[in-house]
Amino acid sequence: MDEHTQNDPHKYEVNVSEACFILNITSTSGLWQGDNPLTDSLPSLLVQLAFIIFINNSLFILLKPLHQPRFVTDILVGVLIGPSFLGKTKFFSHFFPLKTVTTLETVGYLSLDLYIFLMALEMDVYSLRRATRREFKIACGAVLLPMGMGIGLFFLAQRLLNFHTEPTGCLFWGLALTVTGFPVVSNILKNLKLLDSGIGKMAKSVAKMNDVCSWILVAIVLPIRLSPENSQSPITSTLAFILLCIYVIRPALRWIIRRTFTGNSDLHSDYYFCFALIGVVICSFITEICGTYSIIGAFVFGIIMPNRELASVLIEKFDVFVSGVLLPLFFAISGRRFNLYNVHHWHIVCLIVVMTCFCKIFSTVLISLLFNVPTEKIWPLGILMNTKGILALVILNLGWDKKVLSEEEYVVIMLAIVIMTGMVEPVLASIYKPSRRQKQFQRRTIQRAKIGAELRVLACLHSVNNTSGIINLLDISNATKQSPIYVFAPYLVDAPARSSALVVVHDTLKNGGYTHEHIDDSSSDQIINMLENFESQHAAISVQTLTVLSPLKTMHDVVCGLADDKNIAFMILPFHRQFGYNIPMENNSQSFREVNSNVLNNAPCSVGIFVHREVPVATIDDTKHRIQRLVMVFIGGPDDREALAYAWRMSASKHAIKLAVVRLHPGTSTKETEYSPDIQNQTQLDTEFINEFRARTEGEPRVNYKEKMVKNAEETITVLRGMDHGKIDLYIVGRQVIETSITAGMLEWSKCPEIGAIGDMLVFSDFARSSVLVVQQYAGVARDDNMVSIHGWNSQVTDNQV
Repeated sequence: MDEHTQNDPHKYEVNVSEACFILNITSTSGLWQGDNPLTDSLPSLLVQLAFIIFINNSLFILLKPLHQPRFVTDILVGVLIGPSFLGKTKFFSHFFPLKTVTTLETVGYLSLDLYIFLMALEMDVYSLRRATRREFKIACGAVLLPMGMGIGLFFLAQRLLNFHTEPTGCLFWGLALTVTGFPVVSNILKNLKLLDSGIGKMAKSVAKMNDVCSWILVAIVLPIRLSPENSQSPITSTLAFILLCIYVIRPALRWIIRRTFTGNSDLHSDYYFCFALIGVVICSFITEICGTYSIIGAFVFGIIMPNRELASVLIEKFDVFVSGVLLPLFFAISGRRFNLYNVHHWHIVCLIVVMTCFCKIFSTVLISLLFNVPTEKIWPLGILMNTKGILALVILNLGWDKKVLSEEEYVVIMLAIVIMTGMVEPVLASIYKPSRRQKQFQRRTIQRAKIGAELRVLACLHSVNNTSGIINLLDISNATKQSPIYVFAPYLVDAPARSSALVVVHDTLKNGGYTHEHIDDSSSDQIINMLENFESQHAAISVQTLTVLSPLKTMHDVVCGLADDKNIAFMILPFHRQFGYNIPMENNSQSFREVNSNVLNNAPCSVGIFVHREVPVATIDDTKHRIQRLVMVFIGGPDDREALAYAWRMSASKHAIKLAVVRLHPGTSTKETEYSPDIQNQTQLDTEFINEFRARTEGEPRVNYKEKMVKNAEETITVLRGMDHGKIDLYIVGRQVIETSITAGMLEWSKCPEIGAIGDMLVFSDFARSSVLVVQQYAGVARDDNMVSIHGWNSQVTDNQV
């Protein structure tokens, strides 16, 4: 016993156990000599580890439909194997005997240091510089107010429940309530597809600043409170170590990595991985002997890692083993300290838990109201800030280890952490239901756009080569003072080292406020200059250039999130292949094919895939007169109606656009129209839309309409082949993924089904050498038969019932 328990042997007896064991590491003969392998340290650890991993993953699968994050599952597994449930049984006590606690805690805290290192690698602290002043004030308020409320609740609980512990315990309650787990918040937003929405961006920024503030408090405040007479030395030495890491070790790491790292995870892997492990251990050891905590050293070493690509490789190699295999032991340690049978006066405990759960929410809501946060974001932000992470659990275990928290105090705050974190995702899922969100997209198509309203376009860019073609397409989109066009142009950059997307506005890049190793400065500057020149030449077009850094596997979430956040009606995606004039160019964008397919499946607006072919006489700055002759091939269906609506808009452009609409249809006696009510309904909508188009463009010399009767796919191909392709600059077609009699079989041998049968034919044929725009209408509107589908560009019309 320590000096405290010698003075008062009953004061802390709930946290102290005394026992003597003869503990072997392993058994050489095992069962063959009648020994029980579970009495030795290594066999016991292996059995415990396997059991914990199995229970952990099983419980996660069971709770996944309830929208529970992994953090809550990990805590519940620890509680399940603790003395509250399975730990009470004699059979289960053989798997977790008391003598193995030291081994479990040693491995558990080592895994905690490694996990904190990986968590720091994922955190981009430099993005804090882009946070707004309002977000910074909200984060500070969301730290200070819960801290005070937590301290007040501790003393209230101590009075109501007759706790007999030191007042220092209030500090651990307060710190635990200030924590917001940034990794857990990011995962919740990702699961709910809110990662790049307005509330998602704000919550990530505030949570990240809150997390950093919590780490600072843990590193500074706790040593002061736990050892007031010697607090100066730990804080000074820890601060000196942090400065050494920032100004000496980080530059040295940058120099070493620049000279040796190639970006290939297969090269230098042994050296880098071993160095990372040694660095984590050494930094953890240094901060431990400085008088703070080992996790501070692991966190600092992860933050100062200069190369994000190397960080991605380290995370990829270590994350599964550390998070999925070793870290559950730390939660098992916490669960063994959680004993519901030591709690009395449950009605008071429940009251304290409820008050504890809501103090962070109300604090964030109050601060948000003071700084004029939009009403629809206030409560979701407060709920998200109530998400706890592993740092809160670390704080409680430090309080236990320092013997300033009793078992009942530990149980009360642990219950609050589980409840407040477990309710976040289910509550937000009920608020942001997909059916409710789809109501916001009722006019996110060109066909449904309001007369005289602006057209909001998201024009994605993969490289400089895409820019001139998309500029030319926007140039003929008929921007007027009555119907201006607002263009958001994200430059999509594959950043495999990032765990979450980063969206940077072009002004920041232009002014040198942000640089990144994955951004090609020359390409970025060229794109920005081209778009700025284009904007300066058009009074009715406004362009906002963005740079999006994201792994390709989640790039579509970012693009769709931007379309949602910016109220986009039409999205333009460059085709994953690039073509020269008459000769296909090297395919240097194949990786974006999957991105385009995922966007098509998840887009909250209409989408156009643009296949651009350069004209040999055109230059980058010559956007006028490059596209003048358009052909729209109309077969039928919502995609074709959307494509015709866009072509119709282009025909009214001031650039003397010539539009030819060619309608291909099989007549009225086919089996499709005779036996399919859906086909009959779509045909009726097609006919009404075509009739209105013809009526409103009658007498227009630059608009031509033709009908061709075809019976099968062969005749369709014959009609397409017979066009005067030398006089066509752009084809506009619907995606048409549902086959009809006149396209039957075409999708089966198409090279790229994502652009539809007609689009694939025009792109990869030997007769068409012009640019192609393949349009898909937003399914949430276009497939709804009760929606209005009549629209005109030359005069104001009223909607008619279909």
